This record gives sequence, structure tokens and C-alpha cells, in this order.
Amino acid sequence: MNGKLSTLSRPVYFVNHKDPNYAEGHVILAPYSDFQTPEGWSRHECEDLGQVDELQKRLTEQEKRKAERDIFREEAVFGAMRQRVRDDLYAKLVSGETSEYEKEFIREYLKLRDEKRGKYRDFFGRRSVILYAREYDIPTGRKDNEEKANLDRLEIKP
Repeated sequence: MNGKLSTLSRPVYFVNHKDPNYAEGHVILAPYSDFQTPEGWSRHECEDLGQVDELQKRLTEQEKRKAERDIFREEAVFGAMRQRVRDDLYAKLVSGETSEYEKEFIREYLKLRDEKRGKYRDFFGRRSVILYAREYDIPTGRKDNEEKANLDRLEIKP
């Protein structure tokens, strides 16, 4: 076997060179193989599985960097507000006027907030990009440049 793609669709992707909305070198996948190349982008196709793996790695790294930027921005925007709410809740927690029921509620609420934030931060860290051309064959009777679905293949549960 020479590693060339045969029964699999060749992934088509574009690399940015002049589009000011994206960083130079940013990669996007074409929705289908005959998709027109956007202005300011160059068109590329993967010729073998090694190139598909490299593209998948590049897209995964790109998405990871984006998620890290999003988390950093979210923390910069909302971090001070969350800290203010936390400080207010702690002040109420140590107040002599707060009932034991309210104190227990505040403790559990603060713990839940921290667990939830960690859960969603982990979710961003586990995201990955899957190239269907690498993982799945093209269904029989469908060309790789067509956007269509065979509804008979879908299992619809009531």
C-alpha cells in the first residue's frame, strides 16, 4: 500500500494569507470538495493519510489555542465580577445574622460553582477536531463533493 487515499474523500482545506478576519496561516476545512476558494486563502488537498493526520493535528492545535484565548478573555472580563459575588457571599457566611441553613446553602453553592467552572474548563481542554475523511468512508452512492443525506440510513427513534 502506498498510503494514497483511494476510497476515502480527500480533505480540502484553505490556508489564510490575506483575510484580515483571521491570522495568517489559519486553516479552515471546505464544506465539500468543489467549494470555491475564498478570497485571500489558498486551496490545499491531502494526498495521503500522513497529510490527513498532519492536518488533523494542525486543526486540533488551532482549536486548542482558540479555547485558551477564550478562557483567558472570559476570566479577564468576568473574573472581578465573580470575585465580588464570592466576597459578598463570604461576608454573609461569617455574619452573625445569617442562619445556619443559609450558611450551609452558601457553602454548598460556592463549592458547586467551583466544581462547575472546573468541569467546563476541562471540557474545553478535551475538544478535538475529527476529520471525517480519516475516520469514515463515503457512503455508497454519494460523491465526495455532494452535500446530501440518505434519510433511509438514519434511524429515527420515537
